[in-house]
Amino acid sequence: MSDHIDQVSELLREVAALEILPRFRELTEGDIEEKSKGDFVTIADRNAELWLVPRLIEIVPGSRVLGEEATAASPELLSIVEDASPYWTVDPVDGTGNFVAGRETFGVMVSLVEAGQVRQAWIYLPVVDALAVAEEGAGAFWHANGAVERISTGRSPQDVSELRGAFNVRFMEETWRDRVELFADRVPRKSGYLCSAWDYTDLARGRQDLVTYHRMMPWDHAPGSLILKEAGGVLRNLNDGEEYRPSTLGAPHLAARDQESWERFAEAIRRSA
Repeated sequence: MSDHIDQVSELLREVAALEILPRFRELTEGDIEEKSKGDFVTIADRNAELWLVPRLIEIVPGSRVLGEEATAASPELLSIVEDASPYWTVDPVDGTGNFVAGRETFGVMVSLVEAGQVRQAWIYLPVVDALAVAEEGAGAFWHANGAVERISTGRSPQDVSELRGAFNVRFMEETWRDRVELFADRVPRKSGYLCSAWDYTDLARGRQDLVTYHRMMPWDHAPGSLILKEAGGVLRNLNDGEEYRPSTLGAPHLAARDQESWERFAEAIRRSA
């Protein structure tokens, strides 16, 4: 793997130690804002993103950064996804609602996109001090407890009653939402993290079988898409079966541990009515 992997990995650990963990379960009322109903931002989100941006640009001179909080303030930044030049995606605190509530299920996510493709990806889970990294064509790796292991999704169970998944339907159009919810009723074990960082790392490590999404903001999905792919999994558009691209900002997507499972789950969802 390239030097970028280690450089960015250290940045994520450092920003968590400086800007995020000291505020975990220590937020005051003035540290929290609501961007829209149920969509929170904290001082930790803003400070962590501001800390990361110049350091990432220094690693790849000429690159730009598509950060969640900067884009919330200036939505025109999303036009970066149409550019072939390199850019970083940054989700400084993924799962902010969990962070605000004092739950441990939040993470820091970064990816490097070039020519419209995710080339490198990082997901750091600060409370458990675990890091997933991937580079296109070089595999995905899990760093935890002083050890590093290559990760693989493995295969999903054939029996629906043995599946574990997450079903995010909030932004889906009614037809897809109804189909997904009907299928979800058959899946007894649901993770419910409300955090892409935990969803994707669990999928990549074979700890859950499928996740559905619709709102496909790059900072939420670009890192996980590559880690999942390099571990053997897939993230595809339910409408046309096309592989996820950072430029696709909204469409029903299904993530699964392998292609065969994706086909099986997609067909079952489409037939749910």
